[in-house]
Parts: sequence; C-alpha cells; structure tokens
Amino acid sequence: MFTPVHQKLSNFLPLFLLLICQCTAQKKDLEPIPFPSAYSLEQMEKVNLSDELEEISGLEWIDSETLWAIEDESSIIYQLDPMSGKRKKKFKFAKNKDIEDILYIDGTAWVLRSNGNLYEVENPFSEYSQTTIHEFPIHDKRDFESLIKPEGKDAIWIFCKVCSWDENASQASVYEFDLLSKTFKEDAVIQIKNESLTELVSKEDAQKVKIQPSAIAFHPIEKKYYLLSSSDHWLMKLDENFNPVEFFHLPRDIFKQPEGISFADDGTLFISNEARNGKPNFLIFPFNP
Repeated sequence: MFTPVHQKLSNFLPLFLLLICQCTAQKKDLEPIPFPSAYSLEQMEKVNLSDELEEISGLEWIDSETLWAIEDESSIIYQLDPMSGKRKKKFKFAKNKDIEDILYIDGTAWVLRSNGNLYEVENPFSEYSQTTIHEFPIHDKRDFESLIKPEGKDAIWIFCKVCSWDENASQASVYEFDLLSKTFKEDAVIQIKNESLTELVSKEDAQKVKIQPSAIAFHPIEKKYYLLSSSDHWLMKLDENFNPVEFFHLPRDIFKQPEGISFADDGTLFISNEARNGKPNFLIFPFNP
C-alpha cells in the first residue's frame, strides 16, 4: 500500500528518469574537439621524456627508425627511441645557443637559431662532423622558431614568430635560404596572414588569431604542410603553395606548450611539448585516412 510519501516519489520518478535521459543524450551529443580528420585525440599516445629535454623545441624523423630532437638551451642533437622516448645518442654541434628547430637534408642537419642564423651540421654523430654558421642578414629584433624545405625547391624557408618588421601578430614573414648559393634572400618570399583564415573560421575569430609559428612539417602522404603555434595554441594545414586550407584551435590541457612537429613515413604524427611545470613529452597520433 502506497503512503503519501511513496505516492509523491512515484509521481516524481518519471520526471527524474526523463531528466537523466536528457542529460545523457546531451552528453552524447557534445561535439568532439576539432582536429585533422585523419587523426584522433582519443587514439593519442603520450610519451614522457627525460628532464634533459625539458625545453624540447624541435623534432625531425630521419628514417623509419630514427627520430631526432633538439632542446632550446643547448646546441645538442638528440637521437630518441620513437616509441619509448629514451635518449639513444646525443651530439653537440656548437656552443649553447637559443636553438629552435631542426631539418635533415641529404646527410646534413640544418638547425635554426632564434635570431635566424642557420647551422649547417655535416655528418652529425660522426668524428668527421663539421658545423658552418650562415648568418641571417637582417639584424632588427627578430625571433624565428620554424624551418622547412619546400617541396621541389633547393631552399630552406624560415618563419618569423615575432619579427619587428611584421608590426603586429596578424602576419608572419617567411624568408628563403638558397641551398645552392648558401645565401639568404633579404626580402620575404611570402607572408602568412590571419586574414587568409576568414574562409576557414569566422571573421571575428580570424582577427584574433596570432600568426606566431613554432614548428612546421610536411605530410608525406597528404602532401600538405602542418604549421604549429605554441604561443596561440593552433594547428594550421597549408597546401603546396602555403595557402591555409584547415585551421584548428588546440586544447591547452593536451598541448601545454607544443614546440615541435614531425611525421613518420607512414603519416604518424608526432608533436612535442616542453615541460611547462611537468614532464616534457611527445604525443603520437596514428594516421587513419
């Protein structure tokens, strides 16, 4: 026999169940965090690194089993185990400088210093190694953090993160180093601007984006460039002419300070994070086109 209390509870039960169903449905309907479609944040694997890579600033795949990294405060190239993150070898190529990114071309490591200087490190990890410094020609205030060899060009492009002549964070100038003459061009070859994002995000959102690149890599299968920003936490995909085609805001709880990016031959994506009051790491994203 129902008491008045039981009767009230019985009347409330359908409403209670309805609220639970609605909340569950809303939770299921939450939109996933936007990210390149061939990769999944849910399938990500995080690999913690040793403290000597606390300020890891660049990654570069050399072959199917060899991953190199550099660290901001030392002029050392580290060879890492790509699965465990453990250091296998290290090679010092110069006195300690503000080192930002690394590129491998035909047996030579090209390392970028924040002032735009390029270190040409021939035969690294051997007794025959030799380092040549190529000085950036503009001496105004500048900060570079990323470099790439554009497909089909005998050149290296370096990307301003913060350069005084760009005036504000709405654009970033890109400069070319000719690999044949071993000289820089004094004028920017292109500029990447946030106004070019208006077809990818809202105009209001595009105007807020700070174009401050930290790293760039070329996807070996998609044939697209992936440009990464640590300071503004975004990932931008660019076509073969460096025009933006996709844009993603990165969740800060996962990408605490993303400073390096590289792809394995099978399209696996690696993004490294500086320690930022924790452990340095790289994040591994399997390629699922």
